[in-house]
Amino acid sequence: MGRRFNFFLILSALAILVLAVSSLGCGNYNQNAFGTNGTVIGGTSSGTGLPERVFASQNNPNSGTAAIQVVDASKDLPALNSSTLLPFTVSLGGTLPTLMVAGPSNTTVVFNSGDNGISIVDNSIEALIKKIGSTDCTMVSCEFPLPGPTESLVESSDGKFIYAAIPTTSQVTQIPLTATTITPASIPATPLNCTATMNCLPGAHRIVLSHNNNTLLVFNEQLSSQLEVMNTTATPPTVKTVSLPALDHPIYGVFSSDDSKAYILNCGAECGGTQASIAVLDMTALTVSQTVNVDAATIGTSDSTNLYVAGSNPLTPGAGSATILPLSSLTGGKQVKIGDGFHQVMLLFQNKLMVGARTCTTGCLSIVDPNAGTAIVDAFKGDVTAITGITPRTVFYDAEGGEVRVYDVATGNEHLSNNTPVIDVVGKVTSVLYVGPKT
Repeated sequence: MGRRFNFFLILSALAILVLAVSSLGCGNYNQNAFGTNGTVIGGTSSGTGLPERVFASQNNPNSGTAAIQVVDASKDLPALNSSTLLPFTVSLGGTLPTLMVAGPSNTTVVFNSGDNGISIVDNSIEALIKKIGSTDCTMVSCEFPLPGPTESLVESSDGKFIYAAIPTTSQVTQIPLTATTITPASIPATPLNCTATMNCLPGAHRIVLSHNNNTLLVFNEQLSSQLEVMNTTATPPTVKTVSLPALDHPIYGVFSSDDSKAYILNCGAECGGTQASIAVLDMTALTVSQTVNVDAATIGTSDSTNLYVAGSNPLTPGAGSATILPLSSLTGGKQVKIGDGFHQVMLLFQNKLMVGARTCTTGCLSIVDPNAGTAIVDAFKGDVTAITGITPRTVFYDAEGGEVRVYDVATGNEHLSNNTPVIDVVGKVTSVLYVGPKT
């Protein structure tokens, strides 16, 4: 009886093994049994079909191609194609995607640094957009060339234009998305002819577009008292230089809700000047009506109540600061100590302020509670190059040290699996973007 029992036990074990292997081949994948971390999806031509998604730029120099990896933002797992069990990716056609911004009409705009090109992704099908204006992108390449690299990219809220700052050529490239023939145009066309044309954009580095899409602010933080204001409603757009004593290395701007004024962030000492401050620029007269000193200012945002700015003061090495200023007066601001470095990204999400920096020594991610006036500074994990909030949940993702990391908004704790990030993306990740539910 003992031998017979062992014989049937062995047969049963073999049957279970065969069933498991056959199930794997048919796509009934059990990630716990086989140890692969991911959400298995069908991988059809219409995309993953996932209800909540994050795009992560897949910057892999060894692959020779550009792609975005899709992440299941409801489970913090990479999407895997059921037929191959490989990550589900969106092919871009260019090389080395480094920057993504949300576009209108459920699209994502991607800058590919390997060939200085712009790709546009249709979020609904998780593939390159099939048509732009009257251009059929299935017949021709719809990767649009730029004259050089960019670190600042915006798309108008009406979906008509993409703007990219090109510091190496002192230009802003405008891509007309609704034109019959889409030809990127650089403004000014002849940057060396600045004196004659009076439309020079010296070292155009950062750009900020007004809510009504009519005005583009152009910054080069190396200029001591100057910024450019572009009128995008003109054909071609015209440029005015604003040079005022109230400006001290202007680096960024935040428009008021009605676009009547812009809060100009003066970098001050951090950029080689004297004093960081906020200058209120009247957008009609192009004059400064108020200046408020702050500890440091390189990046900012606002809500209906406050203006939030962050930066690092070189007089206090090893520390940065975030300042919360009431929009009603810009006085009586609250200053909070955060991590150091050059602060370049900011997200206001679920009553918290997330600030990311590069070249930091303390920690590159700071989570500020504006009401309490406190901050959580995360341990050093590398530069933070992008932050995105997962709207239905109390978590946010960032691109930090080339990895996708997931954090709890309330506690600031990172979600980990065996002391490693819960999401694994092939290659270096420099940008993450929540694209929400499939619509």
